[in-house]
This record gives sequence, C-alpha cells and structure tokens, in this order.
Amino acid sequence: MSSRDTITELIECYIIDNDLRPGDRLPSERDLCKQWGVNRMTLRNAIKRLSELGVVESKVGLGTFVAKPKIVRNLQDTLGSSEAIAAAGGELERIVVSSRLAEADKHAVRQLHVMLASPVFELTRVCIVDGERAAIESVIVNARDCPGIEGHDYAVESLYGVLREEYGLVATRGTERIDVCKLDEREADLLDYPAGTTAFFQEGLMLDQEGKPLEYFTTIAMPQRIVFGTELRPFSEGEGRWHVGHR
Repeated sequence: MSSRDTITELIECYIIDNDLRPGDRLPSERDLCKQWGVNRMTLRNAIKRLSELGVVESKVGLGTFVAKPKIVRNLQDTLGSSEAIAAAGGELERIVVSSRLAEADKHAVRQLHVMLASPVFELTRVCIVDGERAAIESVIVNARDCPGIEGHDYAVESLYGVLREEYGLVATRGTERIDVCKLDEREADLLDYPAGTTAFFQEGLMLDQEGKPLEYFTTIAMPQRIVFGTELRPFSEGEGRWHVGHR
C-alpha cells in the first residue's frame, strides 16, 4: 500500500473515530502531519484523493471539511430529477439556462421519431443539490404532443409534473447509458468547476404509457455530489451481462 493510500485510510478512520459530521472541520495540515509523521505533500495527495471521492472538501484559506453525503440516483426508476433527489433525501433548486421551442434537427428526428423541422421543446437547467451545483440537465420533448409546454417556469416546476398534470403523459420506461466525460469551458462555468474536471455523462430516451418517445435527455453529473446505483436481479438463460452499444 502506498503512503498516500495509508494516509487516506487514516483520514477516513479519523472522521469515523471522532464522529465528524458533514461540515465539520478536520485538523490543520500541520497538525495532521505532526500526528502521523508524514510530509505535507503526501498528506495533500491523500486529501486530494478523498476530495475526488466526495469524502472531504477543501476550502481555500479555511481548511478541509467533511463533505456532504452524495445523492444516489437509482438507474431503474422513472422518476424526474426533483422526485428522485427528494426520494434520496436531498434538497433541489434549479437554474434555467435555456427554455425554448425549436425546429427538430436530424438528431431530434432520430430520437423522438418526429418529422424534420417539426416543433420540439428544448430545456437546459443546472441542478443545485443541497446548495451546491451538481448537474446540467438537457431535454428535448415533442412539442406537438404538449402545446404550450414552453409557457411554464421550470426553475420551480417539474417537467415530469407538467407533462403528467397538463397533458396526461407519464414516463413509464426507457433506455439509458452512463459514461464519463471531461467538462468543457461552458459546462465548467455553469457548474463552477475547473474545465477538464471528470464528470458522469448520462443520456437516454423515456417512453410514455403508449410506448411513444416522450423525452430524450442528457445529464452531466458531478461525482462529488451524485452517484448512480441499481439493483441486481437474476437474469434468464440466454441473457448476457454485457452487450455491444454504439456511442
């Protein structure tokens, strides 16, 4: 085990043994180095690793603190983001980046099975979880199925709630995939992270109760705040655990 890994475990044990809670401050780097007999570079590497894992967070000029717990997003549910985050015990705020009607391009045609240049609704929002910017959500919806959908305030209203209550459309099933990406300059600015920071990339297509495409979505989620989980189940003979996909 490397020195960094050893110190990483010591920090985690310190948090547990001292019953530290989210927001509690760890001792100074100087005190920890003296306590464990390590150099400051090794300690900083361990803190950086724990910061990447979302265990601690460092604040310039203030020190290192126990991080808030992550939101676990269940990949098997069909909840909207507000319902999913509430179910996971988080508090959600949103900033609307763009909300507009547009003409379907080839990508929207392929995903939503609509005619080229037919009206679609495009919505992009930044999700703030427990006071911290955590994700960018972008969706495309067939506007012909829900006239007037652009006239809502999606900073406070749930898109799935509007689809359900105003138009009788409910997401019942869908497909999605998860990958990793690096934040570009625009994404980094919206999420208040450095450009090049690693993030989760999620995209998928949700179907309504009649099996018609309802919503194509992409999400860029910060692993410091959101992780993805699922429930394992037995699979039938002939099923495989892996399949070939296309980007």
